Amino acid sequence: MNSKLLVVLLLGLSSYNCIGFLLPKDKQNQSSFLQSFLGIFMGSSANVRSVSAEVGPSGGTLSASDGSFSFEIPAGALSETKVITVSRNVTPNGSIPTEYGSSSPVFKFEPEGLKFLKPAYLTINYEQGRMPETGIEERSVGMYYVKDDSTLEKMKKVSVDYAANTMKVEVVHFSFGVALNIQIWLVSSGIITNPNPVSNIADRVIEELANFADYGYASPSEYFQANAGILGPFLAELVDVLGTDPVTAAFPNADFDGDGAPNFEDPMVPSLGPVITVNSISAPYVSTVSGSILATEIQWRSSKTGTYSIRKNAADCNSGTALYSGSVTANVNQTSGTILASSLNFGTNALRICVTSSGVTGFGVANVTRDDTAPGVTILPSGGNYGAVQSVVMNCSDTGGAGCSKVIYTTNGTTPSFGANCSVGVGTEYTASVPTPNQTSTTFKVRTCDRAGNQSVVFSESYTVDTVVPTITINSVLPSTYLKNDQVATISWKSDKAGNYHLKLGATCASGSALSGTNVTGTVAANETVVSEIPVASFGSEGNKTVVVCVANLVGTNGSSSVNYTVDHSSPVITASVDNGTYTGPQTLTISCEDLYSGCHEVIYTVNGTSPSFDANGSIQNGQLYTGSIITPNNAVLQYRFLAKDHAGNVSTELVRNFTIGELIPRFTSFDVPGVAIATTIDETAKTITILVNKTTTSEYNVTYTVENASSVILTNSLPSQIPFQQNDSIPVIWDYTRKLVNELTLMSPTGNSVNYKIFTIGFDLRINTPPTSTFSTKTSANIQINGWFSENVKFRIESIHGNVDLTQCVRMPYGEEIQYHICHNISLFPNPNGYYLDFVVTDVAPYKSYKVQKATKLIGTKNGVGFENGEIPYCILHYPTSMNVQVGATATESNWIYSRVYYPNVTNNLIDNTLISGEIGYGPQGTDPRTNEGWRYFAMTFNPTTLIDNPNNSEYAGKFKFQPYTSVNTYSYTARFSIDGGLNYTYCDTNGNGSDYFTYGQIYPELQFSPNLLGTLNLTN
Repeated sequence: MNSKLLVVLLLGLSSYNCIGFLLPKDKQNQSSFLQSFLGIFMGSSANVRSVSAEVGPSGGTLSASDGSFSFEIPAGALSETKVITVSRNVTPNGSIPTEYGSSSPVFKFEPEGLKFLKPAYLTINYEQGRMPETGIEERSVGMYYVKDDSTLEKMKKVSVDYAANTMKVEVVHFSFGVALNIQIWLVSSGIITNPNPVSNIADRVIEELANFADYGYASPSEYFQANAGILGPFLAELVDVLGTDPVTAAFPNADFDGDGAPNFEDPMVPSLGPVITVNSISAPYVSTVSGSILATEIQWRSSKTGTYSIRKNAADCNSGTALYSGSVTANVNQTSGTILASSLNFGTNALRICVTSSGVTGFGVANVTRDDTAPGVTILPSGGNYGAVQSVVMNCSDTGGAGCSKVIYTTNGTTPSFGANCSVGVGTEYTASVPTPNQTSTTFKVRTCDRAGNQSVVFSESYTVDTVVPTITINSVLPSTYLKNDQVATISWKSDKAGNYHLKLGATCASGSALSGTNVTGTVAANETVVSEIPVASFGSEGNKTVVVCVANLVGTNGSSSVNYTVDHSSPVITASVDNGTYTGPQTLTISCEDLYSGCHEVIYTVNGTSPSFDANGSIQNGQLYTGSIITPNNAVLQYRFLAKDHAGNVSTELVRNFTIGELIPRFTSFDVPGVAIATTIDETAKTITILVNKTTTSEYNVTYTVENASSVILTNSLPSQIPFQQNDSIPVIWDYTRKLVNELTLMSPTGNSVNYKIFTIGFDLRINTPPTSTFSTKTSANIQINGWFSENVKFRIESIHGNVDLTQCVRMPYGEEIQYHICHNISLFPNPNGYYLDFVVTDVAPYKSYKVQKATKLIGTKNGVGFENGEIPYCILHYPTSMNVQVGATATESNWIYSRVYYPNVTNNLIDNTLISGEIGYGPQGTDPRTNEGWRYFAMTFNPTTLIDNPNNSEYAGKFKFQPYTSVNTYSYTARFSIDGGLNYTYCDTNGNGSDYFTYGQIYPELQFSPNLLGTLNLTN
């Protein structure tokens, strides 16, 4: 029974492509030993068991029901949901090397090839078996990936509980996996005697002793001595099988036997033959690909002097192909010749160094791997648009055996490149996951290099990442959030991020419908103000509407802000509580307004007969705001006009209400005579209208007026025929120092009441009186005479560019009720040689008016005779006649025409009038100088176009003297004068010429100097 079992199990071993071994004779009949031995290779006989579950980006854990293992996938390890399956007691595609023993069932992780963004964790129960507790064999237990090519990849060990026989490791990708330990006891027991696996086990022991610090030991010697019971027999068996002790040779300075002498002087087990130590291999991995590591060299030494050969493809020192041979001296470092990659087989090549000394051969093995396959890389996650920063993982893979050396990458558009031996040329070496830049698009270009120097092609993935959603600010909404027909909704807005934008009609960016207009789609820069204009027709029907402004970031996530509108195309409707009609007493008038969509905003009205109106901005243009019920006044004819506006700006039809209330007394509310009137006084007590007028030569002027409670205005003297007096009918205007009755008008009211008004005119006059010996330009005070129509409480004031003076010492002269004559004494003046105008200000009490008369009078300057550059006219002459006789008497009299000529450069012309020049004729006491004597009177001249003139650059002016009735008979001098500054300064003309040209051409024209002795002579006779 035991024999049959032995055969079956050995066949099982063969099916696993395992190497068979002969058992020691003294152990063949011990079934317990046999079962233990074979269990190391076969594991449990239980059926395959699987655990499956869907696991997503949030992570999860799979556990065996018997607690033998658990598999934890942390959050973030997966980018999408996967069905994860963990199976045990499976058969891997590759085989497990002989030097290892299984401490667990073989696991299979699916889906095969899956790579995690961050490590997952596997916790298993491993089998203690015959391994001594916490001995070197148990400490060597590790979890390995079993690759299809029968190579192993060790998983990173996280923790081990030796008492509980549990181990936790990191899992970074899916494949087959199994817990393995070093098979030291198989060598120590003489079960394995084949030099190759024995040498491999020795290499694993060397690796384990080198990790002494991981287990808390201070040195390899301390770790060895703690396991001397296991490793001592092992070293002896090594020397027995290999003829040498590679473990001791690997630690020449250690003291395995603890006697104080280093291993190289006092090995624990002396070798039978030369001990070969491989010091270094210049390149353990080589390739024939251009640009990679094409060759290698081995540095070694022998413990004994002899002959050597370096052989490839050799199972022992007598087989294979000798690459190099020669003599060797004991303990002298040797360097092999160049070993080309092209001379090696693909995969791992065991180069055997054989040394024969005194007939005993020892050997050492240097492993060199030829790998002509370029490595690859898996970049996770795949490129695309992301609303969160991604951690880019670059997992290098190499199937040629050399294993990955470096991964480099660029993100600035350059191409990564390696220098010699995988040194970084262009790019950054990948050491850990790389976060993607935010708010931009980035292309990762990746290249890998394996330890043989093979370089991959460039792999690339592009990521657009934007975690920041734009914030939209509405700057302004015009004309308002209410819209009517033909309006354009104008939204001024900005985004704190650049992006593509669109405006939609609806609640959200996703559900809204497109709008038409200006700047409703496009691209906006950060903090750029955009003015979007949407015709109201784009909103569709009336009612409440929402416009949402959407701006997308780089990955299409929209930020938004909205504006709520009310679209209203309908006009409001207004009604009144009182109908048109005649009423005996005041009425309470209430206005109601209705509007369907935007609601009534305001109602305005007028009471003066004009139509109320709003301007283009919706402000009240004419009328006043209706705020509540209106109580009509009594004894009045009223017309109320109402207009309503809704919030959208739609305006109602005008509503008019006409009322006649109570008994109406008509009256004038204003009366004006444009063109001549200075002020009008309406005296309701006396029923008079007095019009203060300027001097005029026109006998009649048109009238404008306003009335209250009047249905008609008629000429009083036409009664009872009632001839109407209408707007712009004329009345006589008389300028006189006394008040003159010029017309009578009667007002008729709708209720039959009438009122008669008398219309008067009175002349306005303001003159400055100074003693004859004074001149206006030097006088500091004067008396002022005022004629007009004022109350007893009137106040006067004169204003000028040089100062203002209140006229306080004024006396009203007692010349009768129809005369208003005031004398103001010792009024301060402001001497100025240029002269200046005086404005006259009247401040009075009702019903008299307060007003200002611009340039009511002037103070004449004295610049005459100082030259053209100071304002004197270049030339003038009293042309014709130079003497005249005028008969005066009981009626007003005029003289004949008097002609004078004047020249001013670029101003005067014989045919063209220029208002810059003004001229006057005047007369005064004979023999006096008109420039200084104040007794002269002046009359305006007018332009007289003529071709009968000595020079076309001269202008001719003509005027007449006017004499009041009963003017005194006397002989006077007369002259002409001209001004270029509006009458402040004059150039006086004599009969042979005068002007500033005297100063330029005085030697040629000495007569151009004014002389008071060369004036005209005026004789006034009866």
